[in-house]
Amino acid sequence: MPGYKKIYKKDESFDPIYKSFNFWFFFKSRILSALLMSMGFIILSTQVIIPLVFFKTQDKVSEPAKATVLGVATGFSNFEFKELKKAEKQNNTDLQDLPKTFLLDIPKLNIENALVETNSTNLNPEDILGHYKGSALPGNPGNSFIYGHSVLPWFFNPKNYKTIFSTLDNLKAEDNIYITFNGKKHTYKVELTETKEPENVFPTENYKPDYLNESTITLMTCWPAGTRAKRLMVRAVLIDE
Repeated sequence: MPGYKKIYKKDESFDPIYKSFNFWFFFKSRILSALLMSMGFIILSTQVIIPLVFFKTQDKVSEPAKATVLGVATGFSNFEFKELKKAEKQNNTDLQDLPKTFLLDIPKLNIENALVETNSTNLNPEDILGHYKGSALPGNPGNSFIYGHSVLPWFFNPKNYKTIFSTLDNLKAEDNIYITFNGKKHTYKVELTETKEPENVFPTENYKPDYLNESTITLMTCWPAGTRAKRLMVRAVLIDE
């Protein structure tokens, strides 16, 4: 038709840019992104930053801190040395008047007056090191077996029993370890270190021939530090008698 003209009008009802206000566009572009950023910051703070400060400054680890992402990743979560349940023989179980605890000192690792529970059956030594029940007593013939926890070495704190053996691999042959048992201080000299699979750990066995009648100690922890794959064993022999 002559003179007919079509007029097109833009419908802006679904246009997120030109519409004066679009709630869903605003929600997704502003509110949702802000909520996600806030949640990310909260998770980072509660699961990493706050536990990091806690682990580096405190001598005691709380249960909530151990259960965080950082706690699990670095070795702070709960763990038992279940392989120690399989001891084949039991010695020293009926001895009377034994001290409930004794002291361990390792100057090279800055470990001073660490408490060790005598004849311990606790396989999760979070508050005290364990002397395996059935292994020899310090200063006596045979091998005294002492075990404790480790985490990533960066978190090592010699006063925290969850981290106390994290740098055990720094001990080398000829380094000294001191044990004070029943009021007497014994000096042990490191002879060797070795790693073993958990199923190959036998806490009541002597690592030296019985006929030598020597007093030795074994310090054991998980290895590599912060993991639970293997066990690090530090062997030392009494030299002060």
